[in-house]
Amino acid sequence: MKNNSNKILYALGMGAQVGLLIALPLIVFLLLGVFLDKKFNTSPIFLISLVFFSIIVTIVDVRRLVLPFIEKESQKNNQNKK
Repeated sequence: MKNNSNKILYALGMGAQVGLLIALPLIVFLLLGVFLDKKFNTSPIFLISLVFFSIIVTIVDVRRLVLPFIEKESQKNNQNKK
């Protein structure tokens, strides 16, 4: 029972981290893009480029977080099949 609740808590923690990794860079770079566009009067150049940059950062960060988890679960499944 305790092992199952640990897995649930781990999954909830992972979900919260993924949610923050998706939302936080987008919000930060969006606000930075709006600020820079207003400062340099270049609307919407900084906004669009920083939003695209935030998407790239998000993909890399989520992959870095989730890939070890997937590999560990895959190894467990392979050991259980043997």
